[in-house]
Amino acid sequence: MEQVRLSQSYVFRRDGTAVQRRYTEENVTPSYGTLRVSGATLCYKVRGQGQPLLILQGGAGDADAPDALANALASEFTVVTYDRRGLSRSPMDNAKQPLSVEQHTEDAHALLDSLSTMPAFIFGTSLGALIGLELVARWPKRVQTLIAHEPAAIALLPSDEQARFAELRKVVGKIALREGARPALRRFLTAMGVNRDDREEDVEPPPSARENSRKTGFLLTSESRAIYGFMPDLAALRKVPHKIVPGFGKSSIDCFPSRCALSLAAQLGREPTEFPGGHTGHVLRPQAFSKTLRSVLLANPSPSSWNLTEGAARSTDGTECG
Repeated sequence: MEQVRLSQSYVFRRDGTAVQRRYTEENVTPSYGTLRVSGATLCYKVRGQGQPLLILQGGAGDADAPDALANALASEFTVVTYDRRGLSRSPMDNAKQPLSVEQHTEDAHALLDSLSTMPAFIFGTSLGALIGLELVARWPKRVQTLIAHEPAAIALLPSDEQARFAELRKVVGKIALREGARPALRRFLTAMGVNRDDREEDVEPPPSARENSRKTGFLLTSESRAIYGFMPDLAALRKVPHKIVPGFGKSSIDCFPSRCALSLAAQLGREPTEFPGGHTGHVLRPQAFSKTLRSVLLANPSPSSWNLTEGAARSTDGTECG
């Protein structure tokens, strides 16, 4: 009889007690798909079973970056990840096309529509949190709950903190001219709460800026202006504050993205949730992070069943995504 490896997982009840569950290797094997959208082709991955959870990555993160987190959640959720347009395996028709949070949001909405008509859970971090906030503002019925983890919405900060961020960008620019791009990027990421050493013991160090230069370069050259000039639609969000859970990292509480999360919580009258790790805690501390994420999501279950649209994500070897 063929042996199937089993991993441990936990389901959290509303009273806070935890029940241990088991999931098979089959549940975490992703299926791949592609989706044609206006001006680009998106590559996406689907794994797991249960209520839908769309993970919206930030920075240089693509569909593969949150694999450990997605695997930890696959026994309770159908987890969807994807490469944003222009990143990794999601080519744009015009590589010089200007990018915006609004365009990324339309892509995310199109992906949700291609998979199901039911509302989905959303976990967005950094740029992904901005996309999630825009998604809730424009299509609130498509979202069951959004966890907005450290949204990079500098416009939400008080004027003095915005001035400090502007000064940081100037300093980073000077370092880039004097010492090169990598030291400048390290300085910037530290200020954002990214610490490669703040990770679980069995998690390998993430790729360095040098190793990840293509994706990092895309973020800095094509997306950074769109990110830091974006202001969430607070008027629309205040109509559905119950759908939004602002989150911040335990070890990045004093950094700009966490300050943005706390400001968002105050603006919406919501209690912020502390997550393990820093700005990239979902990648570096996936097991602890998944427990907090799961407890928040299961406190807001979807009232309806959810199934993938016929024909969605059928390839299992990733060949469709090149």
